Amino acid sequence: MIQHEIITPFSNEWWIYNLITISVIICVIIIGKNLSKKNKNHLTISIAALFIFEFLFMEAWHLVTGVWNIHDSLPLHLCSVMWFIAIYVLLSKKKWAFEILLFIGMPGGIHSLLTPELTHGDDLLHKIDFFLGHGGLVLVPFYALFVLDMWPRKFAWLHSFIKLQALVIAVGICNYFFESNYMYLMYPPIANNPLIPPDTSLWGKWPYYILIFELAVLIHAIVINIPFYLKSKK
Repeated sequence: MIQHEIITPFSNEWWIYNLITISVIICVIIIGKNLSKKNKNHLTISIAALFIFEFLFMEAWHLVTGVWNIHDSLPLHLCSVMWFIAIYVLLSKKKWAFEILLFIGMPGGIHSLLTPELTHGDDLLHKIDFFLGHGGLVLVPFYALFVLDMWPRKFAWLHSFIKLQALVIAVGICNYFFESNYMYLMYPPIANNPLIPPDTSLWGKWPYYILIFELAVLIHAIVINIPFYLKSKK
């Protein structure tokens, strides 16, 4: 199994990659808002095509270089699943996919950007892959909101959280058979994340830290829903 590496939060490298990621997100949204309907469609399809190419290229690269393994390389981490949902949102404009990406995928992407953990290596290619992948989870919900004019439905935050539980069960079963740690359901990540209790405490041990994760996801979804709720009240 590959040794995971982290990028220290607030280090020079951390700032550089995150500032570039944020800048690209803002630029894409500004450009998209000012395009004609036809060119918006072209841009949307191009982003989806880039996401598909990025996934296929990295999978092929890991196979060729011999680092692909069933314990780390299947697209079963939360952000990996949300990556496919992001592609589906861009191609289909389905509301349920947009909503789960907004309330579940985007917070996961943000936390990953804040506490980067590289699962296949810390070379430049994998760093670009990491920030492109997780930055995309932040880009697509905002892109859907401001460029595609999509809007979440009432109680979408709760429905998205419930859908997540089905995913947790399915990935948990995969972890059992593959002896893996997808979605960190078997043990917590090594990233320096304030949501992860110290392993010396009860809440830092399995399965209690998963309850902390679940509560954090629910709180994030509620907080993200607040501006939409206030807007609907007006």
